[in-house]
Amino acid sequence: MRKFLYIVGASTVVLVVAACIGIAVIVVKGRELDAESKAYVDSAIPAVAAHWRKQDLLDRATPELRRSVTPGQLQALFENFAQLGRLVDYQGAKGDANMAYFTGSGASITASYVAKARFENGNVIFRILLKKQDDHWLIHGFHVDPDPDAPKRPAVRGASLHRNVASTGKSDSEPNNIFDSRAKTSL
Repeated sequence: MRKFLYIVGASTVVLVVAACIGIAVIVVKGRELDAESKAYVDSAIPAVAAHWRKQDLLDRATPELRRSVTPGQLQALFENFAQLGRLVDYQGAKGDANMAYFTGSGASITASYVAKARFENGNVIFRILLKKQDDHWLIHGFHVDPDPDAPKRPAVRGASLHRNVASTGKSDSEPNNIFDSRAKTSL
């Protein structure tokens, strides 16, 4: 009986130590992912918004995001984004990275961030979803909303270009104008 208790006790200690090591590794890796994803989004948003060139987003987009929109949809969105004018102040992103493991499909590393920016013609909030693929961060969702707290607030018509969904949020008969007091724009 004593030998059995010794084996059970030793096994329990080994499991607890292994669990503590595993948790420590996850915490350290999580902090690394947070830092590298924040650095990526803080360089990507100003790069895309500085001149509103669609290629600047496409160069940083996941293949799924690129496939989810037609060139015409993307062109129309970026022409309307350009109405915001010159980027005056980018205030940095807040958010974090997430790790998940799914049976059958393996690990998935994503990050979500929110950032504010001031443009010549209004203030906006960016909501960015990143995905790590082949050891590189890429934009998996790109949303632009008017900043509700800003005195100069452009309102933007609903549109979506997010992962595998491309939708403008309007009927084909409506004009392609994202500056409308009713909605927001998402990529």
